Amino acid sequence: MAIKASNTQTLESSIRTFQTEIHSLKSGLQLTKEKLLSAEMTAIEAKKVANNAQIEIENVKNHMTESPINLQIIEELAQLKEQLSQLVQNSQKIKSDEKDFQKPILESISSLRSQLSQLEAELTLVSPTSGINYTKLRDLLAENKWQEADKETCIYIVKISDREEENWLDDGDIKRFPRHDLRIINNLWMKYSDGKFGFTVQKQIWQDSREDYKCFGDRVGWLVNSQWRRYEEAIFSLDAPEGHLPYTIKVIGFGYRNLGEIPHRLKRFLPRC
Repeated sequence: MAIKASNTQTLESSIRTFQTEIHSLKSGLQLTKEKLLSAEMTAIEAKKVANNAQIEIENVKNHMTESPINLQIIEELAQLKEQLSQLVQNSQKIKSDEKDFQKPILESISSLRSQLSQLEAELTLVSPTSGINYTKLRDLLAENKWQEADKETCIYIVKISDREEENWLDDGDIKRFPRHDLRIINNLWMKYSDGKFGFTVQKQIWQDSREDYKCFGDRVGWLVNSQWRRYEEAIFSLDAPEGHLPYTIKVIGFGYRNLGEIPHRLKRFLPRC
């Protein structure tokens, strides 16, 4: 699979951004440590911060493949978590009645949590396999711009497969398409549609329909009176049937190949999701 130079440059740029943010987080931790020298932070709040940081780091590990660059970033996040744990220990040793100083300390911890959360989100939006950054898709979905998000999804899929000229995937492309990118795209659609749209929703309906394309097509709203609905007639809103989006058949040949091949392509594509 051809990975374009622009994708690699995008990934490298994202990595540099992550490293800058990590440096900023470290600076924030240092400031918090200094504040702890003159005031008391409750141990229960500090432990909560450390636990949340650990959860966020585990989420990063679960969503990222083991490439050297990603492991380096994850290791730096682990170091941040360790520093937060040290803050807990330090806070338990400090005795002070200066309660007025606790508020800025807790605000600093809250800020660190927010930054860690944001960094974790950014990491999960960059595919280490293709180098694609899915921030734009996330933003479109977050704004409920379903049609724009669907078009963006199609653009990503054909770009990753180096099929921008053809604008659809053949059997070989489907087989080689990276599962990691499928997961990122699917997770975004699932999250911002509250579980109504996404590849895994389509896959479940496909299985429930016993791979009967007519039953499946009726349920997701792609078939109308036994005819495949044209892309221009798709329903780009939450009023659409469950699993209606993304409009997967658009990238597996709909409009470019014999319509009779759609069931065959669905049978190949959906099990990979």
